[in-house]
Order: sequence, then C-alpha cells, then structure tokens
Amino acid sequence: MLTICGTGLAGLRVAAELRERGYTGQIRAIDREGVPPYDRPPLTKELFGDYRRPLSAEGFGQLSKLVDEVIHGTVTKVSGTTAYVGDTAYESDTLVLALGADARQIIPGSLTIRTRADADRLRAITGSVTIVGGSWLGCELASSFRAAGHEVTIVEIADQILPVLGPAAKPIEQALLDLGVGITRTMPDQPGTIIEATGAIQNTLGLDLRTDLWGRTAIPNVYALGDCATLEPGPRWGHWNTALHQASRVAEAITTDPDTEPDPLLIDVFSTIAGKELILIGDTEGTPVTLPDGSRTLWIKDGVLVGGFTIDRPADGVAVRRNLGATLTNEEAIDSLPLKKILRSKR
Repeated sequence: MLTICGTGLAGLRVAAELRERGYTGQIRAIDREGVPPYDRPPLTKELFGDYRRPLSAEGFGQLSKLVDEVIHGTVTKVSGTTAYVGDTAYESDTLVLALGADARQIIPGSLTIRTRADADRLRAITGSVTIVGGSWLGCELASSFRAAGHEVTIVEIADQILPVLGPAAKPIEQALLDLGVGITRTMPDQPGTIIEATGAIQNTLGLDLRTDLWGRTAIPNVYALGDCATLEPGPRWGHWNTALHQASRVAEAITTDPDTEPDPLLIDVFSTIAGKELILIGDTEGTPVTLPDGSRTLWIKDGVLVGGFTIDRPADGVAVRRNLGATLTNEEAIDSLPLKKILRSKR
C-alpha cells in the first residue's frame, strides 16, 4: 500500500505520474478539505471570476480514478510510513507527504487566503480592504479586489512590493498605483477588512522534511514534496510548476530508486497582476539588466544568464527558461530585441 497525504496539485500529480509509469499497486489518498483537487492560483488571480476550477478539468487527473481509496480527514501524526488521522492509523509500505502549508496569521481578526473556503469568505467582503504583505499573493489579491471596485491598500514594510525582484518590480508597483491601489509602509487609520499575505507555515507535523532532489526524506520509504517539503538544494520558495516537477521526480524515485541526482529545480513563477502577465525564471542574483520600458530584466552573473523576469513578454519568458546558463553580456541583455533573436545571433 502506498499512501499520499494531501490531495492538492502535488499529491494528485504523484498519483497520476505513478499510474502513467505503470504502477499497479494500491494507492490511498488522505484528503483534508473534502472537495476534489482544485487549482489554487485562481483563488487570488480570479477571486471574483471563475476561481472554482477542479484540476481534473485542466487535464491533471481525476483522483477517484487514480487511487483505490480516499480518506477524508486531517493527518495529525506520522510515524515511519504510518499516517494517523485522529486515532486511526493507516499503515503503508511507502508514504508520500504532500501536506502543503497554512497561511501565516499574525494580526488578530485578520483574514487569510489558502483554500477555496478562504476564497469564499474573501468574496463576501464589503467595503475597503487592507492587504498586509506585498508578495505575489498580496499583489494578486490587491489587483482582484481593486478590479472588483473595492478601495485597496497594500502595506509592505520593505522599500517596495515584491522585494525578491529588486528594481525589476517598479513597473508592477506603478501598474498597481495606476489601478488605484494604495501602497504604504504603515497601517491605515481606517484599514477596513485586513487580509494577511505574509507567507505560509509549512505543515511538517514536526518532522524533518528536507529532501533530496528526488523527494526522498531521511525517513526510509517516506517522500515529501510541495509546500511542506524543503528541497536541498532547491528554490527558496515553491510555486505551481515546482510542484509539477517534484511530483514527476517522486514518482520516478518510487518506481526506479535512482542512484544519480537530477538537475536542481529553479524558481519558476507565473502571475497576473494589474492585468499584466508576469514570468520569473531562475535566480535573481548577479547583475540585473532592465530594458528602458521595464518589460524585461535579465540577471547576468560572470557573463552567464542566470535568471529573467518578463512583463507581457511571454516569448522572452520561454527563452529564459530554455537558455539559462547561456553566455550573455550586459550589452547584449539591454537590447530590446526578443531574447530568442539575441541568443540566436550569437550562434
């Protein structure tokens, strides 16, 4: 018996990837929310639109057809390869932990966003909102609330929103300001409804869920992936694409027990904020080279492309993903031509 704890994107895709690799053993899934697996990015990006999207409709697999048993409940403890839901023990030969994370909540009475039930509560808000945290999540929420006619303020204690991007975030900040979103470092006197977007707390159940690049933990036959896991080495924070790659690797590790290490996973983020399509790939260390209009920033380190951020330039985002590690000078990076053409001209 193989048990998957968690039925978000990561857990669902482990089951699907195992079946696609010909795995015929019994699979049990433990589901905390009691609803079919759904897509989480629309909860913030499309909060007032079509945010109830089952992952099965997106072609990622139907849980009931992939697993032999679904247990509804919250995993409270793990001992070896045995998972506990309350006092009930579910023994397994292999255990996959895709427990996710919970929203960090510091301010009493604030609301948070992590689940579809959270999104339902946010949709019912009337009046002004203050979003604490200018992260990807906070900025997506601000964009959605403002587009729906709410008065919106972002409180971010750093010098700017999306601090990981450095100066590359300035066009996004300006787009939010143009949309009518207030951005400040201090809490307004009349904040309205407060929503926290200050990060997440990993659901580790007190376990050491550091993993290798195959998702293997230090506990024999126990794997971890998604927001509950810490990859070593790996991205400092996860995203949708990271979960997909991890699921594929965990399934491969379970079925083949590889003795080599795959390439490290990279930051791979896509977002929609203030009507702009954003892609961040790779590392944000090195020297940032930004086009005059701010639509593309490339990070160059020792003459090599190590990362890129694009605004409404999807083809450049694809080119960054495919060409990380390519040689590139600062002078070449500042050229406004499509990145693909710049790199092609060097061959």
